[in-house]
This record gives sequence, structure tokens and C-alpha cells, in this order.
Amino acid sequence: MSNPTPIDIAFPDAQDLHLRLTVGACKLRVRPGDGPQWVAGAYDDPSNAVPLRIEQSSSGEARISQTFDWPNAWGTFRQPPTFDLFLGKGRPYKLTIEGGASEAELELGGLPLRRLTVKYGAGKQEIEFSAPNPEPMDQLVVACGAASLEFENLANANFAEMSLEGGAAGYELDFGGVLRRDASVKINAAVSSVELTVPANTAVKMSGEAIMGGVDTGDGFMKKEGAWWNEAALAGRTPVITITARITMGGVRLEQTPAVSTGTTSVVVS
Repeated sequence: MSNPTPIDIAFPDAQDLHLRLTVGACKLRVRPGDGPQWVAGAYDDPSNAVPLRIEQSSSGEARISQTFDWPNAWGTFRQPPTFDLFLGKGRPYKLTIEGGASEAELELGGLPLRRLTVKYGAGKQEIEFSAPNPEPMDQLVVACGAASLEFENLANANFAEMSLEGGAAGYELDFGGVLRRDASVKINAAVSSVELTVPANTAVKMSGEAIMGGVDTGDGFMKKEGAWWNEAALAGRTPVITITARITMGGVRLEQTPAVSTGTTSVVVS
């Protein structure tokens, strides 16, 4: 039987807060917390070969990571460690998630995130914003290698700009939720499949370029000014999502889902 290590990090007094989760081979589960802590939860390492490491600085940065103990790990590493974390809502902060060959289930709905950076080399990641971000997010940055990445309800992230770069990967980006301001999305991927979905009553305009690949749209889009517009964008609804996609040896597809009852938004894909 393993003995999980508790994790309890309070909000520091600094103004510019930044939380970093830097993990290797593991299972990572993140959810919003209801307590006063910045981070609460536990780390379970059945092999006792990948010790937990927590670092905090006076500047307002906290890092949760792992240290691979090679002498003790030899012949014992059979089951990956598990993070089960709850993140606080008490103050705005930046969040960076860096992973190797890991599996992640991240529920970030309602967290006051000013910036989100997701970097993965491999593995499978599922990220959802089930509730709106109360803090305007400047940037959402995604960089992945041979990974499978799914985003749900991206409109709730409340970002101004989103960038995605990757290779040899599969991406599913769902722009459901409530869009409260114009959003710009830039995608640059190679040897990858990118699937985009947006509610029919969210205005979207997309322009795309494919080198040795294809750009495809579902029903309900019209070509205008070099981009594909849906009916909401053609009708002048705002705010608008503008998407620019560049794919090399891969494909990108934009589809509409049934209209949602909350919000009146537009999407533009370029």
C-alpha cells in the first residue's frame, strides 16, 4: 500500500502569481478547489521512485515537479505516480503545465487565470472550462509533440489570443461556452489532425492554408474575403472568434454544433 503525500500551498503575498506544474510520466488530475489554499491535494507514488518536489519563491512563483530517483527506481517503476490537485479561486494567477509522457484530466472552469500555457511532449490531455473564467486571460499558449489534446468549452476560458503549435498530434478544440469578447486563434501544425467545433450562434470566421493537406468546413459556412464565415458572422454578431490555421501534411476541419441558449457570439476562421 502506498502512502500519498499531501500537498498544501497557500496564496503568497506577492502580486504577480505564477503556478507551474512540471511533470513526467504520471497521471495528472486537476479541479477547482473550494478552500482558501492556492493548491491542495495529494501525490501518490506507489514505486517510491519519483519523489515530489515543491519550490516557492518570494516573487510569487510556485512549482510542483518530480525528481526521478534512478538508483531506487531500477526495477521498481511499474505503476505511474498520480497527482490529484485542487486549485484555488481566491486570487488571479498564471498557470503553466509542462508534461512528458503523461495522462492529464484538467477541469479549469471558474479559475481566475490570467494566462495559461500548456506544453506536452507526449501522452493524452483533456482540458475543460465548464464555467467562465472570471479573469480576462491575455494568452492561451499550447505547444505539443506526439500528443492527443482535447479542449472543451474554450469560449469560457475568456482569452484574447490563443496560439497552438505542434507536430505528429491530434487536436480537438471545442469553442463552446459563453464568448464575452473578441478572440483570435492561430494554429500552426504539421503531420497533425485539427478538428474545430463552434456553436452555430457563435460568430466565427476562419482562414486556412494547407501544404500537402486539406482545409474542410461543414455545413453552414460561406466563403467571403478569403475566409469561411458562418451565418452568425455574416449577420454581424459580436463578439467574434477569428481563426487562422496553417497545416503542413495534415488537415483542419471546422464544424458547427447546435446553438447554445446563452450568449450571442460570432466566430471567424481565417
